[in-house]
Amino acid sequence: MNRTKTIIIGVLMGATLASPVLAAETACLPSNRIWGWQAVNDRTLTVTDRNYNRYTVHLSGGCINLRQYVADPLVFRTRTELGCVGQGDRIAFNSPGLGPMTCFVTGVDGAPKQAGK
Repeated sequence: MNRTKTIIIGVLMGATLASPVLAAETACLPSNRIWGWQAVNDRTLTVTDRNYNRYTVHLSGGCINLRQYVADPLVFRTRTELGCVGQGDRIAFNSPGLGPMTCFVTGVDGAPKQAGK
């Protein structure tokens, strides 16, 4: 009986300690809420949504001259227009001197910190 209680207590403690790790997931940047962006380099964007939350979007190759492209908005092509930008989604733009370019999202960081949570 004591052994069963010890096992149950151990499992509950493990679940309690693991819950913050299990709850951590990638940031959700809704593609239809993007307000502005800035290229850090050809593989990293800083994106701001309409609530002024900042996200870091990591990109794969193919984004040549992204830092020089500031005239027009980027085109985020996601699985659904209401979904979050995530791994495998595409970003399209016209590179100066090279024409249409497409690169892929490898990850999104920077989940917004909400007051009171």
